[in-house]
Amino acid sequence: MNLKIYYKNFSSRIASRWTILAVDICLVVISMLLACILQLGVSSMTYKTSLYVWMIFFSLFCNLCFFSVFCTYVGVIRFSSFVDVYRVFISLTISYGVLGIGNFCWSAFGLGETLPSGIIFIAYILNFTFMVCLRILVKMLHEALSFDNRHCVNVFIYGFRGAGVNIAKSMRVSRNNHYRICGFISDEPWMIGKHTMGCRVYANDNRLFEHLRKKKVHTIIVSPDKLVDLESSGAMGRILAEEINVMTVPPLSDCLNDGIIKDIHIKDWLRREPVQVDIRKIAAYVEGHRVLITGAAGAVGQEIVRQLAALNPYQLILIDQAESPLYDIQLELSDNWKNLEVRVLVADVVNYSRMEAIFKQYMPQLVFHAASYKNICMLEDYVTEAVQVNVAGTKNIADLAMKYKVYKCMMISTDHAFAPVHVMGYSKRLAEIYIQGLSQKIVQEKLATKLVIIRFADVYPDAPRSLMTLSEACQLILEVGDIGENGDIYVFEDEGTLENEPTCCVRVKKSKETIAGTDVACKQVASLIENSESCESLTIINEMKKIISSIAESSIEV
Repeated sequence: MNLKIYYKNFSSRIASRWTILAVDICLVVISMLLACILQLGVSSMTYKTSLYVWMIFFSLFCNLCFFSVFCTYVGVIRFSSFVDVYRVFISLTISYGVLGIGNFCWSAFGLGETLPSGIIFIAYILNFTFMVCLRILVKMLHEALSFDNRHCVNVFIYGFRGAGVNIAKSMRVSRNNHYRICGFISDEPWMIGKHTMGCRVYANDNRLFEHLRKKKVHTIIVSPDKLVDLESSGAMGRILAEEINVMTVPPLSDCLNDGIIKDIHIKDWLRREPVQVDIRKIAAYVEGHRVLITGAAGAVGQEIVRQLAALNPYQLILIDQAESPLYDIQLELSDNWKNLEVRVLVADVVNYSRMEAIFKQYMPQLVFHAASYKNICMLEDYVTEAVQVNVAGTKNIADLAMKYKVYKCMMISTDHAFAPVHVMGYSKRLAEIYIQGLSQKIVQEKLATKLVIIRFADVYPDAPRSLMTLSEACQLILEVGDIGENGDIYVFEDEGTLENEPTCCVRVKKSKETIAGTDVACKQVASLIENSESCESLTIINEMKKIISSIAESSIEV
């Protein structure tokens, strides 16, 4: 059978560990038999058969134990290295050492007849030789069959130490390798004339090109750390003049930092194309405007800030009460967007007078309201804080946006506000109700301000099963800032898929939820905020449910 055909059919298959172990066991038996024959001759086998059988049995037992301990049979033989040879050496040395000690003790105590110790030593030498030669033979056979003779290219490798040798090793184990290494080039005098991997090391001098012509080499592979040395030595001009092709490989440092080897991100697992938004339209309404972001230190707020910073706003006003992460995002902006005007303010959205002072001083034109409490479990124990931050904070921002004629104010809500079942959902739904009520008042009074609600869904990695990334979700928030109309609720629509398959956000959908009785709704929410600090948690929860239910009953669909 043609070896190339065999290689094509079987090269992708890896021998199982049990196959390798079976071959190694056969080599143990063969080594012991050959050792007996070499020591005593064939004639002795006839009257000491039982003794040979017992010796082979104990040899197999010892070697099996230490083969298992040192895992000599678990590797891929075609990729064997010095480590594999070392494991074989240690395993066989200990195994035959134990066997030799046992044989000596058996004889010393007069327990019975034994074989000469020389047989064990000869078997050890033969066994080690056979196992190592087998691995070398398979490795050489694999390298020979993987070499592509049809497109063979003779090459020299410039750079001997470290990278140069590693390049040569990688080329030899590569499938369909068509580079034949004919030599190495080195600038180190003490390395000239030496051989490695079957190739000679040549000096980088005038005789180099004579060697290249003699070996019919028209390609030089330069290790990355030797590119500068090649130019400084003056050889580069001569190489180009001789029409010799120069190639290199990516340095290992690049591979580790930002090249081939990298962390796998969620984007690498997406079963879809990334969400695309019209960045030009988004940039058109952001560029040259003063943009205020509340909750700028949170995960959502920080990502919105990053994306806004790239759209050339006139000014970014960042508000949060968490000073440490707020400082971190300030440093990030100063490093990446040095010319961007940024105002970082430690403030609480619940403090109306403080927020009004900020609005009055900076006069924002766009507002992204992302400040809120979001932990579902903790807010069950802190109902008052949920009402104050999520509801009263939103009320303050919405009122000030209308008062100071903000062009568009986007409230970042949550999908838990739809049919809420916990405190966090209740508080966010009440904030939505107030926004919707106030937006209708804006329409009635024909004001220019637009209040828009965006329901933010769970994203990766907080929701491991979600295939929508935080970056994509924030892109869609910015897109809503462009297309959003006054009082509308926008949700991130999921495509219908099978129950066990991941879903992904593909577009923004406008919700049909509206409310009636705007004055009543706003008054009810305002009353709840005023009474929240003096009422018990259960009372507040019941009142929130009551308001939401009454609004739902009076709601209409458009």
